[in-house]
Amino acid sequence: MVDDEPDFQTIMHAWLEPKYELLALKSWLELYGALRAKSPDLVILDLHMPEVDGFEICKKLRSTPGFEKLPVLFLTASRDTEDYRRNFEAGGTGYLVKPVGRRQLIAAVEDLLAGVHVPQRITVDAGGGD
Repeated sequence: MVDDEPDFQTIMHAWLEPKYELLALKSWLELYGALRAKSPDLVILDLHMPEVDGFEICKKLRSTPGFEKLPVLFLTASRDTEDYRRNFEAGGTGYLVKPVGRRQLIAAVEDLLAGVHVPQRITVDAGGGD
């Protein structure tokens, strides 16, 4: 997962760690280094981050040998339809809008790991509930 918000990373760990191994990173450089050490099954990206945004990170992943088809889930606060369109142009395979609930996130992760495309899912859940 690449997200520059430590509080959000803490929530993601609490929700995903019981079932999945989660590596929380803050930038493209950290992700690129981690790709060499581990072979992830999925990448979760925030869109709006300092330096390199999620779109650029996804494009860089798509041009990195061995990661062209790696599932990429955008998890963002952006409800902008242009951002939704750009996610697919960048190579994203899923798009969730924050706030997202635990069940919704886990369902999207499971779908992507199973090879199922995840269309935009918007929720009104404040994020803490099931």
